[in-house]
Amino acid sequence: MNSKLSIAIAAVLGGLSCVRVHAAPTDQGTEGLEEITVTATRRSESMQDVPISMQAFTSQALQELNITTFDDYIRYLPNVTSANNGPGQNEVFMRGLSAGSQASQGSSATGLFPNVAIYLDNQSGQLPNRNLDIYAADLNRIEVLEGPQGTLFGAGAEAGVIRYITNEPKLDVTEGSVKAGYGVTAGGDPNSDVTAVLNLPLIAEHMAIRAVVYDDKRGGYIDNVPGTFTRKNTDIGISYAGYAAVNGKCPNGQPPGNGYCVPPGSPSLNNANLVGDAINPVTYQGIRTEVLYKVNDDWDVLLSQTYQQMNAQGVFYQQPNASDGAALAPLEVTLFNPSYDKDKFENTALTVNGKFGFLKAVYTGGYLVRNVSQAGDYTNYSRGVYAEYYQCYGKYDKTPTCFSPSAAWDSNEQNHHMQHEFRVSTPDDWRIRGILGAFYEDNKLWDQTQWKYKSIPECTTDVTTGCFADLGTFPGSTVTNPGVQPTSTSFYQDTDRETKQTAFFASTDIDLIPKTLILTLGTRHFLFQNSYKGSVLSSFGCYEAPVTPTGCHSSFSYDLDAQNLRDSESGFKSRANLSWHVDSDIMLYYTWSQGFRPGGFNQNGGTAHIPGTDGVAQYLIPTSYDSDKLTNNEIGWKTEFFDHRLQWNGAYYRENWNNVQISFFDPGLVGNLFFNDNGQNFLVKGIETSLVARVTNGLTVQGAASWNTTKQTNSPALIDNNPLSNNYGKPISQVCAAGGTGCSGITDPFGPVGSPTANAPPLQFSIRARYEWSFADYNSFVQAGVSHTGHSYTQAGSNPTFAGSENISTSRLRFEDPAYSTASAQLGIAKDAWNVMLYGENLFNSNAATFTSTDQFIVEQTPLRPRVLGVSFGYKF
Repeated sequence: MNSKLSIAIAAVLGGLSCVRVHAAPTDQGTEGLEEITVTATRRSESMQDVPISMQAFTSQALQELNITTFDDYIRYLPNVTSANNGPGQNEVFMRGLSAGSQASQGSSATGLFPNVAIYLDNQSGQLPNRNLDIYAADLNRIEVLEGPQGTLFGAGAEAGVIRYITNEPKLDVTEGSVKAGYGVTAGGDPNSDVTAVLNLPLIAEHMAIRAVVYDDKRGGYIDNVPGTFTRKNTDIGISYAGYAAVNGKCPNGQPPGNGYCVPPGSPSLNNANLVGDAINPVTYQGIRTEVLYKVNDDWDVLLSQTYQQMNAQGVFYQQPNASDGAALAPLEVTLFNPSYDKDKFENTALTVNGKFGFLKAVYTGGYLVRNVSQAGDYTNYSRGVYAEYYQCYGKYDKTPTCFSPSAAWDSNEQNHHMQHEFRVSTPDDWRIRGILGAFYEDNKLWDQTQWKYKSIPECTTDVTTGCFADLGTFPGSTVTNPGVQPTSTSFYQDTDRETKQTAFFASTDIDLIPKTLILTLGTRHFLFQNSYKGSVLSSFGCYEAPVTPTGCHSSFSYDLDAQNLRDSESGFKSRANLSWHVDSDIMLYYTWSQGFRPGGFNQNGGTAHIPGTDGVAQYLIPTSYDSDKLTNNEIGWKTEFFDHRLQWNGAYYRENWNNVQISFFDPGLVGNLFFNDNGQNFLVKGIETSLVARVTNGLTVQGAASWNTTKQTNSPALIDNNPLSNNYGKPISQVCAAGGTGCSGITDPFGPVGSPTANAPPLQFSIRARYEWSFADYNSFVQAGVSHTGHSYTQAGSNPTFAGSENISTSRLRFEDPAYSTASAQLGIAKDAWNVMLYGENLFNSNAATFTSTDQFIVEQTPLRPRVLGVSFGYKF
């Protein structure tokens, strides 16, 4: 092996970048690396000429790594993390720009918009807490752009962009392929998949169609084991049953909790009807059809239609402990109600390419419709702060009695996302080049989520005590399901959330020294218009309420239409870059760029909480929250050495993330609804680097690594914003009972200076080696790789850590997810049109938790999928 090349590889901290290899050998007899063409700057150019920290998975790399879903490729992406609640339930982060995540249920209404944009070709898919989990069938490539990309990709690209680029139809070529696979999951059920692609010319030299269809069934691996839920004297809300201890003793022989006991005869719950192994299979099914019509040499039209349905059963987390506290084995849970997530989308897209004289013109339009139907078990909430209020009576009247502790939720979310973009650009060979464009989008989100844990009987005209009146939506409010809601519904939100954006953008490249020193300047002017409508209903206050035709509307329910929740925000976000092409193989660059994401409204704005020493509430929930903003300074390099056999890219970045959006949920302090606010500023800095080396003829080593550090730079406080309070304008430091007595201190929820962001591992890396050889008429390869993710925290700020108690009062607990590593390997052989590949994923069968939460009021850990061993067969024609 070339000694200089060996020294260079040893000297560089490497990671992964998916680059193919030239078929022709160089003068030294060793093949070079193939150029990858990307469109990250809205122009087609070599990835090595793009002054952006980015990675690209080519179609060949996707096949070689057996990548089909988001969970498959994220492990190869240092500096990209997620809060993973299961397929299609990832909140994606880049460079540690995360203040935490929220539960999936009801997130379309209360969740923050993501700060990493996901694109299917030119169509954006923005839905809070739910990534668009596009199945990677017949893709040309996946582009991952890190750092703010708001000038060309808008507000959702505050931290970065993930782009799925499909294969377009080929004119005058008839071709196709079929791929089928089968695998086994350690301790779980088997997997199978099939994908078929067909490209057909329709009109010679003018029109062609391309279609792909896929069906991927992945076996489950989580077991729902026998379990019971029995009320305990230590349940936080057991006082609502009103059964006081006598002489410090309870009928069940256990000590009381705060002086109260579980009433005798209270029912327990078991899960016998749901016990089963491998309860979480998931299926991806879909079809995509594209038609390309070439009008002439200057104009063409591309029409695309995509359908995908994902059906995930069960849950994708494990519980360290059962609902009654018993220790569970890995990959076990105790669920008492059905759980599933059915997520389907269809996308219609139109792209027109043409020319007006010397100007290249592009129009792209798309309409994305996404429907999510999900249900989950919520029984462990029955140990929470207010649960027994809905399940037990005796505190206010009646004989102390508790009813069923069963609790569940179901959510139906709809997203209609329409967007249009038109842009013109000058020829690529001009010394001064420009892009000018206009953009419009209308993003509508409907959310109907009901939490069902009310088991006290329903009030009727005959039953007026010891009962709850049923909830009803506010007359005249903008809702999908108007009227009185089912008896078991304790909370219900039926909301209509809409964000419209109109933007104009421009970018120009100036060759200060032709093909050597290039200055890029870009800006985007945006206008956001937000609105929020609907009914948000709470049964709190509906105990023994009158029965009315429109249902109960207590003071804890909110008519969003009546609040006229509308606002707008406008401004500029810009970017500047200076690129120096030292020679044809070395580029150095500096980038200054800005990113942002829009704000929104809270459901419960204006409600009063946290009584002070004068007995007056000190905190009014803010009606809205503002956009947060990111300023990025980045120095990068892209280099190739040894006749294009060694590629080393990297970047050092320093980012100021200010006025960060953050979610709060603490029922005992600020009510039983999520709300969002702004507060912290964070400094984020780090290095990301990638290496690809053709070491010898046939042997390629490649990888990527990132080092990232984050810290909070300010110390905001929860400020008393109630003018009627004696503490008005000052930080809130204590909460008191009604009348101002029994005060206790509270911790500033925003956290101290120096605190890290969430989901921000300090170190991540991935490295793999591939060796190719030929014998007779066969081409073979073997490759193996490892990836590592460092430790990280699940929430920013001063969210409390888990104290080991069975009683969980919030879903915003802060956990430290430990570091973990995984390994994979593939072995393949091909002859003529046929190919076969054996693969293994998570070879050491790691059970590491990638994300931990208390979203369902019990500790849940999302583990790595257990070891998978499989085989795939392919045929091309």
